[in-house]
Amino acid sequence: MVVLMVILTIVLGISVDYVIQRRKQIGLASSPALGVSPISSTLSLLPKGIFLQPSMTWTKILDDGEIAVGIHPILMGVVGEPDAIELHEPGLQIAKGEGLINIRKGNHSLVLKSPVVGQIMAINSSVVEHPTWESLSKNWLFVLKPEQIANEIPQWQFAEKAETWTKTKLQQLKNFFAEQVPDNGLGLTLADGGDIPVGVLAHFDEKVWKKFETEFCETGS
Repeated sequence: MVVLMVILTIVLGISVDYVIQRRKQIGLASSPALGVSPISSTLSLLPKGIFLQPSMTWTKILDDGEIAVGIHPILMGVVGEPDAIELHEPGLQIAKGEGLINIRKGNHSLVLKSPVVGQIMAINSSVVEHPTWESLSKNWLFVLKPEQIANEIPQWQFAEKAETWTKTKLQQLKNFFAEQVPDNGLGLTLADGGDIPVGVLAHFDEKVWKKFETEFCETGS
């Protein structure tokens, strides 16, 4: 009996080591279990009456012509609970495509680009000081005074087009993560139309984070 227990212990140790090494090979970082909430559940957090941009931001035109800027819920759903949100201070003039929002998670970060040229008029300090992926998904982070916004609006998505764009982007996200783990159960599930769990990006290494940023957070993607 003792000999059998020793053998089982050795086999278990080898199995655990194999799993750890395999995770490293496919780009998965050591982290807690995936969240149980699906990414699709975040769509209900998207504010009404907004425009969507390729940079995974949303904007709402205010009565005075300024715009409120926030983060698309599916982006925050992919990241999960952030460790910190870094924003520029009011008064700064910012260019289209310039880094606007820095989302930090552990040793990784994502930089979201400004969808317009303009001046930062205000930041939502209450959300930034106590960030959760849900609060960041449904609240504005910046108020910008845009320049030449009439040239930008035709490139943005609104109403039914925004809904279609979001569904397309969600499928692209599924394809992206399925490709990162093609021989893993997650990859098979997503390939069959399964959903992405909230916080999935936290389980990948820096290489995948950078690839994700390039493919999903650029102003022209």
